[in-house]
Amino acid sequence: MATPVSREPAYLLHSRPYRETSLLIDVFSLNFGVLRLVVKGAQRPSSPLKGILQPFQPLLLSWSGRTDLKNLTDAELGSRLPPLRGDYLYSGLYLNEILTKLLQTYQPAPKLFSAYADVMGSMANKALLEPVLRLFEFRVLKELGAFPSFTEEADAERSIEPYASYYWLPEKGFIRIDDIANPPLSYQRFDCNIGGGARQYIISGAQLIELSQSDLSQKETLLAAKRLSRLMIDHLLAGKPLKSRELIAKARELKKHGTNRR
Repeated sequence: MATPVSREPAYLLHSRPYRETSLLIDVFSLNFGVLRLVVKGAQRPSSPLKGILQPFQPLLLSWSGRTDLKNLTDAELGSRLPPLRGDYLYSGLYLNEILTKLLQTYQPAPKLFSAYADVMGSMANKALLEPVLRLFEFRVLKELGAFPSFTEEADAERSIEPYASYYWLPEKGFIRIDDIANPPLSYQRFDCNIGGGARQYIISGAQLIELSQSDLSQKETLLAAKRLSRLMIDHLLAGKPLKSRELIAKARELKKHGTNRR
């Protein structure tokens, strides 16, 4: 029989009903990575776990079982953070979804877990949202081995130059624009068709150098980070949609209409 796990630091990523009274939960844990647990009786009105198994809160979980699908045996709150609301809530759902869809189960990622814990604390305390999200997305890409060099050109023994323009090529890295046969007419367009009709984003070498230093202080560099991370994450998702993005888009639309009515 597998050794039971006791009081493992973890966060709840997703939960859904299972059979009549139970839940299936996906959690991100310090020493075991992402895994799925059965929580028996959690849907019963009398279950003490309802107030504990909440997303974005640090938890201490215990489980046991012989198969990959373990049974939760106990849950405690590690500490209590202020609840996420508004854009912070939607952003938290987005981060949970990319972890669920991109990380393999039972693959420990302690550094990423620590970064996630820091992000939850930052969002609970209403830190500037965009830089927090972008830097965490980059941490996820690094963990997956999908983060290109922001200081060296792909397939060339030369450094990124601040006054050159580049585009990102999956599995390769950043290619200088003058190294391709048919460069776009305008290097300033955010989205350009380069090779095979694939949509791409043109970025300056200066912005890449700033990103290599995690410097998101400039508005243009922060926007570049958002567009690049989306391209890279979408490539890893291989066409799988993110429900959280749909929720964010709907929330923004409702907010926009609400503002227009005033």
